Amino acid sequence: MIRKIIASAVLATASVGALTTVAVPASAAPTRRCYDQMACFYYNSDQSGALATIQNGGYNLDLVVFKPGTGAGAGLPLEDHAASWDSRTRGLAFCVHRDRWWKGPYNSLKPQARKNLTSALKNKDSSTNWYPRHEGGGGH
Repeated sequence: MIRKIIASAVLATASVGALTTVAVPASAAPTRRCYDQMACFYYNSDQSGALATIQNGGYNLDLVVFKPGTGAGAGLPLEDHAASWDSRTRGLAFCVHRDRWWKGPYNSLKPQARKNLTSALKNKDSSTNWYPRHEGGGGH
C-alpha cells in the first residue's frame, strides 16, 4: 500500500513538472525562426546553432551579433562566424561577401531558400547585400 502511495506521489509530481514546462510563455522562449523579409545566419551548418537576423541588404556584419539564448555561438559577432543561412525574402536574392563593403568572393541565396555557406565563405563572412547589387563593389 505504501509503495502505491509513493508511486502516485511521484507520478503527480512528474505531471506537475510537465505542466510547468508547458506553461512557459512563448515570449520567454528564444526565437529560432527566420521571419518574412529577413535573411538569417546560423552559427552551425544546416541552419543550426545560434541565429542572427538581417532585415535588409547593405550590412557590414561586424556589429551584428548572434541572438542570446538561440544555441551554440550565441552572443558572438556574426562577422566571420556563420556556417549556414536562410532567406525569407520574396523577390530579392541575398548576397554575402567575404570582405567588408561588398568586396571579395561572394555567395548568393535565392528568395525562400536555405543552404550552407560555401567553403570559401564558411566562417569568413563580412558583409551582405541584395543580389545583384554587389557587382563592382558597390552596395547601394
